[in-house]
Amino acid sequence: MKALIKEPKKNKNTGISEGFSAEDLTYFKNLILDKRLHALNELEMMQTNLKEMMRADDDDASTTMHHMADTASDQQDIVMTYRLIERTRSFIEKLDLALHRIENGNYGYCRATGKPIEKGRLEFAPHTRYSMEAKQKGLDKKGAGYA
Repeated sequence: MKALIKEPKKNKNTGISEGFSAEDLTYFKNLILDKRLHALNELEMMQTNLKEMMRADDDDASTTMHHMADTASDQQDIVMTYRLIERTRSFIEKLDLALHRIENGNYGYCRATGKPIEKGRLEFAPHTRYSMEAKQKGLDKKGAGYA
């Protein structure tokens, strides 16, 4: 998706950006919806794959010829798939929260600094709540007083 966004207007007195236009917010909403759809499709494939692995594992467990190393490898694959499923679910939740911020009018502002997040960063990670400035200073970490 090619960026069609404009830089936000700056306040004449402070020089600070005033935020995002309705066009920008529509762009980011569509970007988030695309990423969400892709993540949901991946989640469905992983869940199907997990069911198949577990079914195969049950079938293999019933044979006496199944080697212990194969069983361990199969279990490791199952655990890895569970982790990927949870990670994808978490990503979808973050995307949903970003959509909620768009609806509430506070999308694209850093939770630590209050300044608008760089548009390039939002294109890369449209679910982010922190600017690069905040991340570089460690302000995005819990316990920093800004979480």
